[in-house]
Amino acid sequence: MEMKIEILENHSGELGEAVQHEDHLLEAEEYHYDKGQVLQVAVHDTSNEHWHVFTDLDSGHRFKIEPVKYRRID
Repeated sequence: MEMKIEILENHSGELGEAVQHEDHLLEAEEYHYDKGQVLQVAVHDTSNEHWHVFTDLDSGHRFKIEPVKYRRID
């Protein structure tokens, strides 16, 4: 499933932290989204009350974000 979201608060994290595989390597590179930024995303998991997991379709990065930091806009 795809959807468009707007970032409501600045959000950053480390690439690889949202990949749920025991054998993946964590990346040292960080990502950042600014408040007001609009993203087209692929939805992976929105069932957890603390973290939702998406892939940013522009960059291909999988990231996790707290539900209070974004809103669906489509």
